[in-house]
Amino acid sequence: MNREQLRDVGARATAPLRAVPVVVWLITVLHVTVMLAQTAVFPNVRSPDELKHVDLIVQVEQGQAWPWPDPGTIFVADGVNAGHFLFGDRLYSGQQFLADRVEGIHPDGKEPAPPRGERPSFVDGGGLAHWKPERADGTVAPVPDQLVQHPPLYYLLGAAALHAIPDWTTAPMDQVWLSLRWLNALLAAPIPLLLWASARRLGLPGPLPVAAALAPVAVPEMEHLSSAVNNDNLLVLLGTALTYLLVRVMTGDLSRRTALVVGTVAAAALLTKGFALMFPAWIALAYGVAAYRSRDRRRAAIGSLAVAAVATLPGVAWWVRNLVLYGAIQPHGSKTEVPDLTPVYGWSDGGGRWLGHMLERFVTTFFVQDHAVAEAHDASWWAARVALALVVAGVAVALVRRTVPRATAVVLLAAVPMLGAIVARGSWEQFAAFQDFSAAQQGRYLYAGFAGVVLVAVAGAIALRPAWRRWVPAGVLVLALGLHAAFQYDTWVLYWLPEHGSGWSALVSAVSAVTYWYPWQPWVLVAIVTAGAAAAAGVTWRVVRPPAVVPAAADSTRPAAGVPHA
Repeated sequence: MNREQLRDVGARATAPLRAVPVVVWLITVLHVTVMLAQTAVFPNVRSPDELKHVDLIVQVEQGQAWPWPDPGTIFVADGVNAGHFLFGDRLYSGQQFLADRVEGIHPDGKEPAPPRGERPSFVDGGGLAHWKPERADGTVAPVPDQLVQHPPLYYLLGAAALHAIPDWTTAPMDQVWLSLRWLNALLAAPIPLLLWASARRLGLPGPLPVAAALAPVAVPEMEHLSSAVNNDNLLVLLGTALTYLLVRVMTGDLSRRTALVVGTVAAAALLTKGFALMFPAWIALAYGVAAYRSRDRRRAAIGSLAVAAVATLPGVAWWVRNLVLYGAIQPHGSKTEVPDLTPVYGWSDGGGRWLGHMLERFVTTFFVQDHAVAEAHDASWWAARVALALVVAGVAVALVRRTVPRATAVVLLAAVPMLGAIVARGSWEQFAAFQDFSAAQQGRYLYAGFAGVVLVAVAGAIALRPAWRRWVPAGVLVLALGLHAAFQYDTWVLYWLPEHGSGWSALVSAVSAVTYWYPWQPWVLVAIVTAGAAAAAGVTWRVVRPPAVVPAAADSTRPAAGVPHA
């Protein structure tokens, strides 16, 4: 192959990246810097089950949890606790001691962590010895890590990254923890690019693909979760990638190569978390729509669906394994036997209250984090409702006006109700057995379907006049700023602002506390904030400047060519 041929191959390989506009790259930088900033704003362990996710990664790397252990046989390692200085459970009051640095006392009576670089390592904290916290009655017992109920792919990836850190067991554990958080942010980094590509493939006109790319930045809790150690992050990435692939399928790509990628992504998701059990049905629905539209290509659609199904089998096999070994598709992680969930309570025992609480939690914790489970109707609670109203309005317009083919919209929207049904079923089982009104009611469980809802909601803006439509990305950016302002206010009041003092001095104390407790040097935070501010300025300029003159045809409100309405 001569030099010119190599140049042509390189040009074809990089063509998709070169097609991405500058504003989308700026959005991606903004997205990443917001996530990385959250690793400082939220102390280690202050994300859902983060302690146990880190523990399972550590135990896989140390060989204690690989081969994958049976449920109820693995317990949290003591050394992992060296990486955090707050409780992982709900906080009943503000953590003002953080702003007092070394003068404060930890709620459990321990002294606060020593200065950066001198904090205990995994070995110093007790290594693989079982963590046995003292109970109220004075007894001690090891804490089970119930996350072993999940498939192992996320933990294998985390363990591989951990293994690459030289002498990590003797390094300060809070720094090791932060490295794992950065890995999670890296997993979420491509999401704006995938949303932009999906919107382009759907044929959304003008600046609407840019608005779709901005959507993750407008969901503060999603940005927070993406910066924490949590297997949801890999599932959300795979769900977003699958959304893009299914858009391709529904816009005419019935190639077996794409089908193979569809099945491989679904298999990886099935090896990540149980919510992916709805992916095979979602895939079948998309191929069904494609077959219905192209009757002369039905054989191709059926053949490609078969290829996707075969590629999905490695992921399906994990859940069949669970059924054979443990008698349940997903066993209880902290018990060796499947617990008795015989219904005791019914709808008349508070079913309405259970349903209302679940819907409220879905909305609130989808957009913002209720850090202390206070369920307060504060600014962030109302901001979440404003965001929901805008999304619902966009979806409704898209369905009524058919700004994208209706069947396509139904497939894209289907993931969220399917995920919600899985969550509701598990939550209802807990209610019916134990009258638990709040089990498993978290908005983050719907994030794997986030991309499809965003695409349909943004497509609703096609109904706007072109002069108004160009302001949609700016509107998403304003919404993001409002949500983050409410979100960050709650966060800083809870964690960082001192109990006494106000105004500028209190803010200075809070910022000083953040830099003190941050595991890495302050210049890292300065670089993150600087890059984020520059990206935000660039995005703002790009979305508010007057549009370039384009041919009238480029402003068509019709879907992509060749995609019939249905």
